[in-house]
Amino acid sequence: MIAAVEDVKREARSPYRAVCRELDVPYSSLMRWKGRRQAGKPAVRKPGPAKIEPLQVATLYDEIRQLAHGRRRTRGTGALYERHRDEISRRDLAALVEAVRRELRRERDALERRIEWLAPGLVWSMDDADLDRFCVETGRLHLIQDLASHYKLRALGDEEMADGERVAGHLVSLFTSRVPPLLLKRDNARNLNHPSVNGALDAFGVIPLNSPAYYPPYNGGIERGQLEIQRELELRIGSEKVDPRVFRLECEISGYTINHKRRRSLGGQTACHVLEAGRPWVRLFGRRERKEVYEEIKRLAVDIAAQLDQHTDEAVETAFRYAAETWMQQNQFIRVSQNGKVLPCFYQIRSH
Repeated sequence: MIAAVEDVKREARSPYRAVCRELDVPYSSLMRWKGRRQAGKPAVRKPGPAKIEPLQVATLYDEIRQLAHGRRRTRGTGALYERHRDEISRRDLAALVEAVRRELRRERDALERRIEWLAPGLVWSMDDADLDRFCVETGRLHLIQDLASHYKLRALGDEEMADGERVAGHLVSLFTSRVPPLLLKRDNARNLNHPSVNGALDAFGVIPLNSPAYYPPYNGGIERGQLEIQRELELRIGSEKVDPRVFRLECEISGYTINHKRRRSLGGQTACHVLEAGRPWVRLFGRRERKEVYEEIKRLAVDIAAQLDQHTDEAVETAFRYAAETWMQQNQFIRVSQNGKVLPCFYQIRSH
């Protein structure tokens, strides 16, 4: 702005006040900016009180990395600002926190393994999500999805979380009308691990795979499915709040719509087509074959648990997850990669 005023003043040969009136620039502000420039200071000072302590950037950076970085926000930022308020403004701290979050996100993405599901219908996943923003009262989504095809088998909206009996009922209905999966991924929620749910899985020979505690990425496929439902609901409902009956209907329609969209990740096919084409995979596993697979995975889990040299419940569950993954890799039902490189089976890695 100072340069623009100087150029006009020079060309028009007018005093500063006249040029300021012409350009609608406050004369007092211009003089203040010029005075700061002449003193070797920035022309415009950041808002807020001046920081009186030198900023130790490296120390602050380490403190930010150690904060609790959640999916949407970072806990502890307020307390961190109070400790460093004499060194940095709240705005600059927020920008630095966001930069660290992006860096941590890139590091996490680089380290996370990627599982490619190769057999449609073989592995399902289920989870619940809170979708209050779409419903006048409470809004819950109970989603059951096939991982290889991304097909939404059930997208049930309701006013409250489905209890164990209802979850079991949904599963029995799907297992009866379709070929049941060989494995079902779930988290450790009480309703998803209810005795009725376990009984339904056992009755149809479906092997449960529980996520590690406090590690949502293990079941990331179902979380991405929930986001797809949310985006479809946003297109259908927008910012409008609807009553529970409409919410239930819109969830079902959203699932149906997504199932019939062509996906680049599926080679331009729809989830519905891919799941239907995968029926022969699952039909290979009758009741006897399912029992044999379960016993084989258990034997692998025992060997892995022995090599982990731990005997806690968590170690047993971890060994079973690794064993199931190893079995699926050995039978070419999944492909595991990291940073673009296909990984060998976990058990083979540990046995060397």
